[in-house]
Amino acid sequence: MGDVKYNRINYGIHSICPSRLSDGLPYGILKVVGGGTMTLTSEFEELFGGSNKFAWAVEAKTISTEWTANVKSMPDFLFELFLGATVVASAASLTGTVNGLADVKGDLVAATGIAAVAMVTAADLKDGLYVIKAVSATTVDVFALSDLEFKKAGGTELAYVDDTLKITVTPLTIVTGADVTIPGTGVEITGGAGTIAMTVGDTAAFNVRSAHGGLSEITIGKASTLFPEHKQLCVGQKRANGDTFELELHKVLGSGFPMPFEENTFAIPELAMKLVYDEVSDKVATIRAKRGV
Repeated sequence: MGDVKYNRINYGIHSICPSRLSDGLPYGILKVVGGGTMTLTSEFEELFGGSNKFAWAVEAKTISTEWTANVKSMPDFLFELFLGATVVASAASLTGTVNGLADVKGDLVAATGIAAVAMVTAADLKDGLYVIKAVSATTVDVFALSDLEFKKAGGTELAYVDDTLKITVTPLTIVTGADVTIPGTGVEITGGAGTIAMTVGDTAAFNVRSAHGGLSEITIGKASTLFPEHKQLCVGQKRANGDTFELELHKVLGSGFPMPFEENTFAIPELAMKLVYDEVSDKVATIRAKRGV
């Protein structure tokens, strides 16, 4: 039995680590965290009778077990656990990547239109989503949906031509099997293998990412979306007297979290979770409190 005179005090938070139910291995660790709170709330059944204004008997009913946490970083596994997302990670690239070319309207990506887009000048690559539009049977205009890196150091400066977000001053001519560079972007368009005969108004889009240390593409909202049940270990900050305090949650289910985009503000998603009874361990949670020496 512990020392009843000892005042146990929990201070701060050090980390939250989710792990798999199947083998106990961690998904990763959250170190930039703002806090976490476990709340167990019971409903009560009260028995009243006669003229007595107070209950004759009270019994605890079901207990709602909730766990909330404020996190200040968003690693890939967070999207997997709380948004049921599929994450595809790409290795670092010192040059950058150009990919994802696909039709948006019509059949622009074809033997009679454009065959591919590719990097031609790494220094000029600028992050963003780009749209190619056929403006005649043999020419296209290009539009950029963001100007985030238009003035990127070390590359050719880019600017919008007008309010349509067009970046090509004059239409680019697509020639069978030939390459034409989109000025200022570091990207070239390759013409299809057949006779070029595009339909005016057809469009296609592609993604550009300049040199990077790694890239994650996170897909949210598939019809097959599942939210994995998992464990969590929350560790409090070690106190000056050596005390430690940790909370192991044996089965956790999270679903959704906000992703704020606010002016001059770091995003701090708040995770809302439910704690589930784990019949294997016969527990919902375990607290381990160590007293310093």
